Amino acid sequence: MKLSWSIWGLALSAAPSVALPAGEKQEKRAAEPVSVTLPGGAGTVVGASLDGIDSFSGIPYAEPPVGQLRLRPPKRLESSVGDAFDASGLAPACPQMFISNEAEGVLADALKTLLDLPFLAVLEGQEDCLTVNVQRPAGTAADAKLPVLFWIFGGGFELGGANMY
Repeated sequence: MKLSWSIWGLALSAAPSVALPAGEKQEKRAAEPVSVTLPGGAGTVVGASLDGIDSFSGIPYAEPPVGQLRLRPPKRLESSVGDAFDASGLAPACPQMFISNEAEGVLADALKTLLDLPFLAVLEGQEDCLTVNVQRPAGTAADAKLPVLFWIFGGGFELGGANMY
C-alpha cells in the first residue's frame, strides 16, 4: 500500500520499505516534465511529474514586493509568466530573521545544536517570494473539478518556507 499527501506544495509519499537482495541497487527515477497553459494568456508553467503527482512550484501570484510595494498588500500580477516558466524546482523562501547562531555560552551552544536539525536550517530568502505551489494527480484533465486545499504556513518571517518540507 502506498500513501501520498501534500504539505505546503510539496508532494510526499510513503510506502512500506522493501529489502533489496544483497548487491542489488534501487533505481532512482527522474521526474518527467509536465506543462499547463494558464488562463487569460498568462503563460505556460512547466512542472514535474513523479509517482502519480504533477507538481508546479514557485508560480508568482503578485508583483514582486520591492521598492514602493515593499511591506504593502500584494498587487495582483499583471504580466505573463512567459512561454515556459520553470516551476519544477523549489519555490523561493521569504527572508528569514531566525535565531542568531553567533551567540556564545552554554544556552547558545544548545541552541546551535538544535539549529543544526534539518527542519530548522536557516533558509536563504529573497523578497520576491509571493508564489504558490500547486499539486494535482498526474494526468488530470483541464476541465476536472478537483477539491482544493489552501494552506498558509504562519512562520511570521521567522521560520519556514516550502523548501523545508
